[in-house]
Amino acid sequence: MAQKTFTLTQGDITLLPLEDGALVNPSNTGMILGSGVGEAITRRAGPFIQQKLHMKRSKLDENRLDPGRAVETEAGQLSAEYLIHVSILGSKDIDRRLIGNCIRNAYNVADRVGVKTIAFPPLGVELAGFPMEEFLDLFHKVTDSMVPSMNQLDHVILCCQEEQGFEEARTYLEEHQGEDEWDEAFKFEVSASGMGASLM
Repeated sequence: MAQKTFTLTQGDITLLPLEDGALVNPSNTGMILGSGVGEAITRRAGPFIQQKLHMKRSKLDENRLDPGRAVETEAGQLSAEYLIHVSILGSKDIDRRLIGNCIRNAYNVADRVGVKTIAFPPLGVELAGFPMEEFLDLFHKVTDSMVPSMNQLDHVILCCQEEQGFEEARTYLEEHQGEDEWDEAFKFEVSASGMGASLM
C-alpha cells in the first residue's frame, strides 16, 4: 500500500494550492458563509459563491445541510477543485460525535469525487471553542482508519489559522510519532507557512 502524505501548516487555508483537491469549510445547516473560513471564502471565491451554495442547499432534503453531514460544491475562484461543506457551526452540541461525523463525511465526499488532496481547518476549535487536543485525537483516529484504504486521496493537510493551534498540533504529532500504524501509513510534513518541510 502506497504511503500517504500528512502535512501540518499554518495560515489562510483558502490560499493553499489545491488545484486537484478540496478545501473543507466548517458550515451550518443553511450553508451561509459567515466568519472564519467562511469569511475568507467570501473574499476570495468570487461574487457568486454564496448564490451557488444556496442553489446546492435547495436540492437537499428539507432545504438544509443536517449537522455532521457534508456536501461538495465548486470552489469559485479559489485554487481548489471543490469546497466540501460540513455542517457544524451553530449546532447546540459541538461534541466529539458531531466533529467525528464531519471528518468522516468529508472524507467520504472526497473519496466519491476523486480528489487527490484534502485540506481541513481544526473543525469546531477556532470559532466554537472545542478543545484542540480532543480535535487532534479525533482527527488522528478517523484519518488513520479511513485514508490508507482510499484509492485516489493521497495527501491530507491540516491548516491552522492561529499560531497557538499550529504549535499544539505540531506538539501532538511529535508526541504521537511511532504509535500504532500511523507512521507506516503516512509521511509527515510540517511547515509554519506553506507546505514542504519534513517533520521526520
